[in-house]
Amino acid sequence: MEQGRAERTAAPAALGGAAVPAGTQNGAAGAAGRRIARALAAFAIALALMTPGMRAPFDKDAETQSAQWIVDIVKHGNWLLPLDYYGYVERKPPMFYWLGSIWPWLRGGPITQTEARLPSLAAGASVAAMATDWAAADFGAVGGWLAFLFLVGSYGFAVRANVALTDMVMTLLLLGAWRAMRGPLNGASGRAGPLAAGVFLGLGVLTKGPVVIVLAGLAALIYIPLERDNPLRFARRGWPYGMLAIALAIGAAWYVPAFIAGRSRDWGGVFFDENFGHFMPAAMGGTGEAARPVYYIVARLLGAMMPLSLLAAPLLIAAFVGGFDESKRGAIRCYAALALAVVILFSLGSAKRDDYILPAIPPFAMLYAGLFVGALRDNTAAARVRDAIAWAIAVAMPVAMIALVAVMRAGIHLAPLQAHLESSDASYANIFLSGVRTLQIPFAIFIAATAAGGLIAISGLRRRTTAIAGAGIGLISLAGSVLFAGVLRPIEAGTVCLGPFVRRVEARVDGDRLYVAVNDEEVAWYYRGAIPHLPRELARIGPAGSRPTYLIARPTELVLLAPPVRRALVVVMHSGALGGNQPTLYLMRAPAATPVEAGAGLKTDTGSVK
Repeated sequence: MEQGRAERTAAPAALGGAAVPAGTQNGAAGAAGRRIARALAAFAIALALMTPGMRAPFDKDAETQSAQWIVDIVKHGNWLLPLDYYGYVERKPPMFYWLGSIWPWLRGGPITQTEARLPSLAAGASVAAMATDWAAADFGAVGGWLAFLFLVGSYGFAVRANVALTDMVMTLLLLGAWRAMRGPLNGASGRAGPLAAGVFLGLGVLTKGPVVIVLAGLAALIYIPLERDNPLRFARRGWPYGMLAIALAIGAAWYVPAFIAGRSRDWGGVFFDENFGHFMPAAMGGTGEAARPVYYIVARLLGAMMPLSLLAAPLLIAAFVGGFDESKRGAIRCYAALALAVVILFSLGSAKRDDYILPAIPPFAMLYAGLFVGALRDNTAAARVRDAIAWAIAVAMPVAMIALVAVMRAGIHLAPLQAHLESSDASYANIFLSGVRTLQIPFAIFIAATAAGGLIAISGLRRRTTAIAGAGIGLISLAGSVLFAGVLRPIEAGTVCLGPFVRRVEARVDGDRLYVAVNDEEVAWYYRGAIPHLPRELARIGPAGSRPTYLIARPTELVLLAPPVRRALVVVMHSGALGGNQPTLYLMRAPAATPVEAGAGLKTDTGSVK
């Protein structure tokens, strides 16, 4: 009805009849201007908030290998199938690496860590702007800004805007496709929606593979019954097939040449493993990589959005018991369909990684924003649970921070509480507690923002103004997210970074023979090239001759050496990086040589080897 009214209003002007009143035109122009300004402001603010996390060192081999593929595009022009330093072909479509190559290619300089991450940062800020605009269209301007706070305030989202991986770009394209699909799914006519959705999905295929189409299709299969539409009637419409054809055509523009060019490297097998092998369990022919319990995705998603994840309770209550406002149900169903599609698909897959939760965070942020701006009817069970959770967050978070400051300033040690943490969690805890103890500026700002957010939320709850309460909760979440992504993560990543170790190795080896036990992408990145793999003959009988031979190996890799060769190794330097299985530089000596003959006068970090 609304669509027909809009078409009838526009028809006279289009046919040369009576013009649309000037006041209406000015009002529409003003609304469009405000919408553009809001989206640009959200993009700029998100960019500013997430940029500090860019200084964190690369996270192990995944990011360093991605950066190497970008290097290959820029230096050697391998745009179709980039190779890393060891000659391994990229495992995923190249859209992310193309985007990361644009600026370095134009300026003709070396690839920096920051440049390799720029596509993720720009995509993250764009997702924040899109979520703000979309939520504002459904819940008003206040709802849009609450969605922004909840999204950027989710550390699981913010940290992934600072990594050289494909997931944030894929999330942007999937979210864009789903928004473009919403109108056609609701019966809107026209070609613009399916065309835009097809382009977004096609670019998503070029970024992450066919899984983007699967996610959008699954979301549609969830959404159609929620809207009480008949899936069979939906299947008879023409636009889904046109949209799919556009997406497949865009994807095929790279996949077909890649299959042809990659035959000699068994790229087809790589494609199968990346798109099907990770999804299927090992017993059914899958790779068996990253296999985790079915509840893993849900657990990681809840943790990535804490304390906002507690708001899932009123959402579930409203869904099963009732409480959603009738006028907002369409938006709620749309967001929920995409979030559920992500959770269901990746929960069913055998391989489950932390990155897989990312596409579900924006729709959940918009869902949680809706709880505070009219999605729930007043005086329902869901509304009362929402208020109780908001009270708990608003009181508990500031009180906990103030109490922690008092405890730390009093010199009370919390070591017993950290004893059962994993090494990375213990490292984060130590950094955080040290910052609180000394009240360094970022930590003081975090504590002040948490206290301010609590006061704002309490004020809104007392005045029964839920939007203000939501803003306070959003400020608390944002303070924690910015501290984690922009301060804690860079410091913690520096404690496990191998860059300083590799620089010391270069100075020590100084042109002598250097090998790695296993191809190590992280070491190769900081070495600015591939370090040769240890030849099988050296691993079996050890080196010969007087020229020094060095080996970089991790503890678990030493089993690749013959026992006599392994016993003859001399430790030259440890990496100094925290965590287990870190590499060490060894001097290789002939197994038959005596310790004095092989190591006399060798200077190590702990003195001369006798």
